[in-house]
Amino acid sequence: MQHPLDINSDHLCQRLQQVLDGMGGQVTPDVALAVERLCLSLARDSASAIGPRVAVALADIQADLPTLVAALLAAPAQNEPGISLPAPTMLDQNGKRDVQRLIDAIERLRGWEVRYPGPRAEGQREYWRRLLLAGARDARAVLIDLAYRLEGMRALGDEPDEAMRRRFAGMTLAVHAPIAHRLGLGQIKWELEDLAFRHLEPNTYVEIARLLDERRISRESYLAHIEQKLSHALIQTGIRAEVYGRPKHLYSIWGKMRRKQVSFEGLFDVRALRVQVDSVTDCYAALSVVHELFRPIPSEYDDYIARPKPNGYQSLHTAVHADEDKVVEIQIRTERMHAFAEYGVAAHWRYKAGGGSTNPFDMQVESLRRGLSRGEIRPLTAPMVYAFTPNGELVELPAGATVLDFAYRIHTHLGHRCRGAKINGQITPLKTEVANGDTVEVLTNKEPAPSREWAHAKSGFLRSASSRAKVRNWFAQFDREDARERGRLVCERLYRRFSMDAPARRQLLEALGVNSEDQLFLAVGHQRIAPETLQAAARGQLGATADRSARPPREEPTVGEPLPEPPGGRSLVIENQSIDGLKVTRAKCCDPQPGERVMAFLSRSQGYKLHRPDCRNLAHLAGQYPERVLPVEWPGAEDGHD
Repeated sequence: MQHPLDINSDHLCQRLQQVLDGMGGQVTPDVALAVERLCLSLARDSASAIGPRVAVALADIQADLPTLVAALLAAPAQNEPGISLPAPTMLDQNGKRDVQRLIDAIERLRGWEVRYPGPRAEGQREYWRRLLLAGARDARAVLIDLAYRLEGMRALGDEPDEAMRRRFAGMTLAVHAPIAHRLGLGQIKWELEDLAFRHLEPNTYVEIARLLDERRISRESYLAHIEQKLSHALIQTGIRAEVYGRPKHLYSIWGKMRRKQVSFEGLFDVRALRVQVDSVTDCYAALSVVHELFRPIPSEYDDYIARPKPNGYQSLHTAVHADEDKVVEIQIRTERMHAFAEYGVAAHWRYKAGGGSTNPFDMQVESLRRGLSRGEIRPLTAPMVYAFTPNGELVELPAGATVLDFAYRIHTHLGHRCRGAKINGQITPLKTEVANGDTVEVLTNKEPAPSREWAHAKSGFLRSASSRAKVRNWFAQFDREDARERGRLVCERLYRRFSMDAPARRQLLEALGVNSEDQLFLAVGHQRIAPETLQAAARGQLGATADRSARPPREEPTVGEPLPEPPGGRSLVIENQSIDGLKVTRAKCCDPQPGERVMAFLSRSQGYKLHRPDCRNLAHLAGQYPERVLPVEWPGAEDGHD
C-alpha cells in the first residue's frame, strides 16, 4: 500500500475531486471554487498537499462535507508538524458559518497544544484529553485535528530538533492517541501510537521490529497455511467467510509484553487471524468449525456477542493450538461488528481501558460518539471546564465555576486569601466564570479574609458546593476560636479573682460538669454557662472560706423568715430541668412547686437544689454559704415548663 506522503499532488486532487463528485448537489459553487484554487496552488507548491491528504483521509471515514471543506481550509503552515494556525488567506474562500466554526475550533485546539508542557502524571494527561474534547465543542473539529496530527507524525522524521520531536511524539502518545481510541478511530489510534513509539523508544522499537521481521517469512507462511485450511473448512460447511491475518502493531506488542511480563515468544496473538462472516449465526457456526479443526485454549475464549462490553463492542475471541502446536489467536465478527470496532462506531477505548465508566464526562463523550456513528452532529456539553494555572497545570472545575472556585480548587487556604484574579492577564471580578483553556492567576491577601456571603449559593461567588462548604467551615472555626478566646478571658479573670490554682480549677470543672478547660472556655464563650453560674461555682469551691475570712460573719436569718433577694441580682430561669446546663432538683425538705417563688442552692456535686424562700434548711445553708444561694424563676405548668 502506498504511503500517504508518497501520493503526488495531482493524484490527491483527483481523489479529492472524486470524493466531492460523489456528494452531488451538496457541493456548492463556492466549495468547488475553493478546491479548484487549492489544486492550482498544489501545482506550484507540493508542500501544501497536507490539506488534501487530510480531507481524503476524513472522507474514508465518512466525514460530512463541512468537515472536508474545513479540513482543506485549515492546512497549517510548515514551521512545525501539525500545530500552526490556519493560513488566514484561505479563510475567506468559504463563508459558511458551520465551516468557520470548525476552523475556529481547530485554531483553538492548536493554540492549546503548543502549550503542552511535556511529560505529566496520568491525572494531568487525562485533563488534557478532556480539554481538547470539551474545548472543541464539535467532534468534527477533533477529527480534523487528529487527522492533521497524524500527518504531522508521518512527517516528524524530517524535524532536525530532537527535543521538538520528542515533545510532539510525547503529546501524541499521551493525549491524541487516547482521544482517537475514545472516538473509536482504531486505524488512526494504532498509527499514532506506532509512530510516537518509534520516536520515544527508538531502540525498543527497532528490536521488536527486528523480532517480527526475523520470523516474518516463516510466520506469514504458517498463517497462510492455517488461513487456507480454515477457509476450506468453512466452505465445506457452507459458511461464506473472509479469513485474513490481523496486522500487528509494535506499540501494542510492547504494551502486552510489559503488562503480561512475558517475552516476545510468549505472546499468543503475534500469530493472529480474523474471520469475517455475514451474520451472528455464522459467527457461532464459524467458532464451532475453528474448535473442531484446532484444539481450543478455554481460558482464552471470550464471547463479546452474547455479553457485549459496556461500550457495545462485539466479537468472538478464541485462541487455539493449531498445526505444530503453535498458538493462533482468532477473532470472529460480522462486517457490521468490524466497522463498529474499526471506524469510529465502537467505544474501543473503554474496551481496552477495562470496562465502563459512570464519569459524567465519559458518558458525554460516549453520547457524542454514538451520535457520530448515526451521522448526527451534536455539541459536546461537558459538565466540567479545564483551566490553566500560571505554571501550566490544568485544573478541573464544574461548568459555570468562578475564579473563586478555581482558587479553592487549588488549595483551601488560597481560596480564603483570594481577593481577586486575572484571566488571561486581565483583572476580573470574583464572580467571573472560567472558560476552557483560560489561564487564571489568583491574587491574594497576606491573611485569610473570606466573606460570609461567599457561602450562599445565590450570591454567585461559588458554583461548587464543596467550595461553599470550605467557607462555612472556616467561619465555624473562626466563631469557635472567637468564642474560646472570649471564654478564656472571662475564666482567667475569675481565676485571678479567687487565686485559683490547678487543683482548684479541676474542682471547678467537676462542679460544672465539663471535661476540660477548653470545653469550659467554649461553653462560657458561647454563653452556654452564664457568668453568674460560673461565679457561683467558683465561690462554692473556694470563695466561701476566703470571703468569710475577709469580712465579719453575716447574721443568719430567723428560721421561717423568707430570704431577701440579693440587691441588683438577676434571677436565673429554669428550662428543661436545668439552669445553664446544670441539673435542677427539688429539695425534699420543702418540696417547692412550679410557679412558686423559689431559691436555688448550688451544691458541690448535685447541681442546683430548689427550696422555698421560708425553708428552714435553706436559711441554715444561706448562713453558711450565702454566695451559693441564687434567686431563680420557675415558670408554672401553664407556661409550658415543669
